[in-house]
Amino acid sequence: MTVMIQNIEESLSVSYVSSVVAKSGASFDITSKDYGVDVSVRRVDRFNGKLMDMGVSFDCQLKATTNWAAEEEAIVYDLEVDTYNKLVYRHQNSSIPCLLVLLCLPKEEDDWLNISEEEIILRKCSYYFYLDGAPTKNKNTVRIRIPRTNVFSPDAVIKLIEKVRLGEIA
Repeated sequence: MTVMIQNIEESLSVSYVSSVVAKSGASFDITSKDYGVDVSVRRVDRFNGKLMDMGVSFDCQLKATTNWAAEEEAIVYDLEVDTYNKLVYRHQNSSIPCLLVLLCLPKEEDDWLNISEEEIILRKCSYYFYLDGAPTKNKNTVRIRIPRTNVFSPDAVIKLIEKVRLGEIA
């Protein structure tokens, strides 16, 4: 895979998450340094007629790929060991949850994005996954199964923020 393709995939992933978070009414920030977190999502609400950051957030590690498979109830993806272990370590040592958000792109690059005067279509979708297991001793990848119900959507963002607020995801 060329660097150009990787950059396109990464940019599409950021665009997808940015659009979804915007539609949910939350705030979206791209992190300035890549220390295992690509974006932060924060709850925003109104106070005295003005928008206010409510101090409830979760972070995301974004991935985009054409190398995924759909099972009846899960999306199957081989995650790099380094990324897997960083997310597990983060879970064990942080008060802010960090989700893996995987953009599943079609195999054919020409099918990724279609634009007309009427619409913009970014094909397939992103799924979120919270890794809370043990580190792996695998050498290259770890196969994960993301429930197909974990579509990263505006409703999912709202529900995830509420779960973080209630301490159900930590």
